[in-house]
Amino acid sequence: MFLDFKVTGRENVPNKGAFLFVSNHVSFFDPILLGASLYRSLNYMARDTLFKTRWSSETMRTVHAFPVKRGRGDLSAIREALRILRTGRPLVMFPEGTRAKDKHLRRAKPGAGFIAVRSGVPVIPAYVWGSFEALPRGWKTFRPHPVRVYIGKPVYVKDRAQSTEYRVQGKEVYQCVSDEMMKRIGELKERAELENAN
Repeated sequence: MFLDFKVTGRENVPNKGAFLFVSNHVSFFDPILLGASLYRSLNYMARDTLFKTRWSSETMRTVHAFPVKRGRGDLSAIREALRILRTGRPLVMFPEGTRAKDKHLRRAKPGAGFIAVRSGVPVIPAYVWGSFEALPRGWKTFRPHPVRVYIGKPVYVKDRAQSTEYRVQGKEVYQCVSDEMMKRIGELKERAELENAN
């Protein structure tokens, strides 16, 4: 087969209501795979350069994506993210902020943690395995390779952030929440690598 695609943990996703779907990011293929892994329609943050032309902007909005300016706090994008979650719709975020150049996980940015705490919705971690090989960074065509999406159990970070569990206060809480997301993604990564070891 050209694409051997399997999803593990789909039962961890609620049938209704908002949640923050967070994942590693190594390929342009990742948003498509995350969308295909669920039976619900997802919303996406996407870098603003993907909205430069009228055609690309309309295409991105057709798949429920909205622009975010990277490298700085984009208040309009944050407001849009919170608005989407308030209306009960799920949102995909990549806590690392951009595609990685290899398969190693990077430290998350605090923005994902901010949105998780402010919205109060559950965070559902995911790990996409195989997309780096199927569509590497810089490639424009797919290569035959198995792809797996591993979905973890929901994490209710707002309750934890309001307690003393993170042992920090103020804005540092958001970074701790983002770090927690990456920890959960990392656990799924370990499982994926173990199950798909050659």
